[in-house]
Amino acid sequence: MPKFITVTNQKGGVGKTALAVHIAAYAAGTGKKTLLVDMDMQRNSTFITTGKSVYDGFLVTDLWDEEAPLSFADTRFGSLQILPGDKSIGEVAKQSDAEAMKAIGRLKETDFDVVVFDTPPAAGIQQHAPLHLGGVLVAPLEPDLLAVQGLTSLIDLWRRVRHGIRVPLELVLVINKRVLNSANQQSVVDMIANSPFGSHLLPQQLTHRQLVSNAMKQGVPVWVADKKDPGASAWALVCKSILDKQDIDVVPEEVGNGEN
Repeated sequence: MPKFITVTNQKGGVGKTALAVHIAAYAAGTGKKTLLVDMDMQRNSTFITTGKSVYDGFLVTDLWDEEAPLSFADTRFGSLQILPGDKSIGEVAKQSDAEAMKAIGRLKETDFDVVVFDTPPAAGIQQHAPLHLGGVLVAPLEPDLLAVQGLTSLIDLWRRVRHGIRVPLELVLVINKRVLNSANQQSVVDMIANSPFGSHLLPQQLTHRQLVSNAMKQGVPVWVADKKDPGASAWALVCKSILDKQDIDVVPEEVGNGEN
């Protein structure tokens, strides 16, 4: 069964799509058969990786059609493949949770080594269903107070999945869009690091750089766009750290309500 990685946050503008694309690109670059799944009706990861705003073929919504054979699209990112997004995904997402779990669960039967989900910021089945597959929940955080507020609801969701229905799901927090000379941002980073969930925070931080935007426009990861930029190595290290996360066992519920 593939290793599932879901990149999500209940706050927009935190660099979720860029991180999902880079994790998938890094995995593919290491020789792992990798699929990126675009669960967002905005279809940004589909456009970044294929250069197409509209894709004709098997779309993510077709997972809900049991008779439709699975099919995936090639991308500009080497061997990486994508399950393109669909602007109408909100319609199928109105169906029951059980139907969504069954639809997303079809990906368990594929021969991919890694499956990365890019999800919308709004809470809903598009965000929740991939988490029920287990693996790793990756939450990029912009270091501001609104991000901390959004983190609370995300932690609640993680706890419900991991401890409520006992799905083995690791949590990884990633600081993104960091301005190094900002005292306000440093205080927020310290707040998160010293919180009960600080142990889930990666030590590597991604700074606010034009490099990322330029790379996405070119359709390449940052380490290809500019190998000499120190920010490129940071992105590669973050992706490696996430992919190296081992599958975990579910801890007892009473422990889950504590430090972890």
